[in-house]
Amino acid sequence: MPQMRLTNQPKVGPSFDERVCSQCMGHRALCGIRPCPLVMRAVSLSKIDSAFRGMSLEGSSPPSVFVGSYGYPKVLAGPLVPPIRGERAALMEQPDLWLDFSMDEILSLRFSLVRTKQLLPVDAAVDPPRTLAETQTMALSEAPTDSEALLLKRPEFTSVFSERTLPIGPSAPLKSFQLEDNPKVPRPVDKVSSDTDLRAVEAVTTLFDEGVRQEHLTRLFSVGLLGTRKRRRLVPTEWSITAIDDIVSKRLHKKVLRHRTINDFLVFSYHALGNTVTILMMPGSWQFEVLECWLSGPRPSVISDHEYAKGRTTYAKNVVGAYYAVRLPVLKYMDDNRRQAGALVFLEVNPKEWVPLGVWRFREIAKRALTMEPKKFTDLEEALEGAGQTLVNTMDRYLEACETIEQYRTQTRLTDFF
Repeated sequence: MPQMRLTNQPKVGPSFDERVCSQCMGHRALCGIRPCPLVMRAVSLSKIDSAFRGMSLEGSSPPSVFVGSYGYPKVLAGPLVPPIRGERAALMEQPDLWLDFSMDEILSLRFSLVRTKQLLPVDAAVDPPRTLAETQTMALSEAPTDSEALLLKRPEFTSVFSERTLPIGPSAPLKSFQLEDNPKVPRPVDKVSSDTDLRAVEAVTTLFDEGVRQEHLTRLFSVGLLGTRKRRRLVPTEWSITAIDDIVSKRLHKKVLRHRTINDFLVFSYHALGNTVTILMMPGSWQFEVLECWLSGPRPSVISDHEYAKGRTTYAKNVVGAYYAVRLPVLKYMDDNRRQAGALVFLEVNPKEWVPLGVWRFREIAKRALTMEPKKFTDLEEALEGAGQTLVNTMDRYLEACETIEQYRTQTRLTDFF
């Protein structure tokens, strides 16, 4: 990833190796280069320093909130506020619109968000102090809300990336936060969040069915606005992202199991932001596997997680959040089309184009792929060859790591008796 190195960056320590970025995320200095090229890029793209005045930060929150996981059950939580007002702020929290943006355009948007933070116990969501109550009110909104945050010190860049969450700009401790206008709260959101007898799972699925956006659901869940009153908690953002994907997927999974199976092998594929997502759907009952490959070295390795008709009972510890992020759009596609199938999902990451943007990119690329006309095949081997044409790593390497394909090849189907 040499294009990230700034011209004035000192070359200290070993040569820059893009493979460690996925482990370091810009704050562990694993490559030995200081200052970190990712953080330096964040600083160069951010407009915070020139726009900031004193300790007061005025702007329109996209709306957006971040709840950290370090120190749980006491966490650092607060709204993300850019030093701008107006509709442009909304774009900072709409990744479904970003696939056609350049990497720098996306990072410039996200690095303009100041992460404000206060240390709070997670059960503060039950009876929130004033600053958290204002944050919760803002989180209900579907549009930017003008606000003012009073900080204890000027924002500083520390960690700007993580595996699951969107990139964020500098952070600063929060003294107080207040809204300057009324949030625009969708009626279903107002109704469900006000129902303190409704369990969180039912709340999430109800709002998903009402068309509430993924990011909005994550925000509501994270700041403790869903669930029965006494059980409401602040939930770290990175946990909330996967929780929402998993909750909705499990409901869709039950519906998909009742649908008829597809007749042809279907291959969908799309490439964006240094990532390729290829989806192979196969006639038969539900089974699902994600095969992820980081394209480094002459024989890049592949990691995988999978499930069969009954679904998963344990966490996908290899592919982690990306597994749940792509499972949701695959199930949504099947349910929308009232069909059932087995699915292999291939995730390829090009390290020369890669920046850690969070698992949203896999979800959105999968969604985009599934809007395309699929290539149809009548034979599994032809379908695998067709899927392989969209990938850089060889299909043989993927199949060596694949756990479900042999069972698919040997399982008996109703069509075998005709």
